[in-house]
Amino acid sequence: MQSFVSSNTAARRIRCDGSIARTPLSLMTGFPPRSAPLPRPSTICLVAGALLTLAGCATTPKTPPPTADESLPVALRASQDEVLQEVMTTHGDETYVCRRVKARPPASGATGQPDTLPGVARDGTQLTWDTLGSEAILVDAAGQSAGTVAPGRYFLSYDGSYVIGNVAAESQVGANALTWVRYTARFVAAPRPGEGRFAEISSIQRIDTSGGLPPQSSCELEGAHLLVPYGATYMFYRAKGRAPVALSANRTPQ
Repeated sequence: MQSFVSSNTAARRIRCDGSIARTPLSLMTGFPPRSAPLPRPSTICLVAGALLTLAGCATTPKTPPPTADESLPVALRASQDEVLQEVMTTHGDETYVCRRVKARPPASGATGQPDTLPGVARDGTQLTWDTLGSEAILVDAAGQSAGTVAPGRYFLSYDGSYVIGNVAAESQVGANALTWVRYTARFVAAPRPGEGRFAEISSIQRIDTSGGLPPQSSCELEGAHLLVPYGATYMFYRAKGRAPVALSANRTPQ
């Protein structure tokens, strides 16, 4: 059987506008194959358009709103003399250090002396994870990094203002997460009186927590440190009658 080359056969490309572009085929040996039926141009265009429409409709899931103040345990609610200034979220670490503390007395009905209980030394002490505080970045409603949370209940804004909080109340809302807390401002500082993001803050709520607890309360190496990831929402309040700070004037880290 003799081979031959077809130079007249052409491949067809169908554009979405319905026109046909002809491109010469490369050299082929043997008999030319029969052309397979091509899809209609309208079908190709409809499928492509549908895919583009679906891609355009895809949206990023929204973050759920924070728990409303009136839904919180009574002890954690803001004062009637306060108004909400802003809401921030954070993801960071709760820091712990392994310390020797006085062992808790045995539960009712338990037998044995303190020095015979698991993990308890002869002097009645035991090693346990003791919290040092939070280390995290504060993110505002615009998704911008606005400041940090530091051990010692420090809330620091990048514009130089900061708040040191006292624990006014706390509640263990979730079994596997950090407590929800209401802090009152023990000390507030600003670069200039009345200026700064946190210059007028009177209290802060930490709510909607996730994570942050050590895998177990006991530890083995005294002085060791542990970082446990956590997330939370922080609600910043100021006293009624205080003007809100112009947040757009705040400096951001270089």
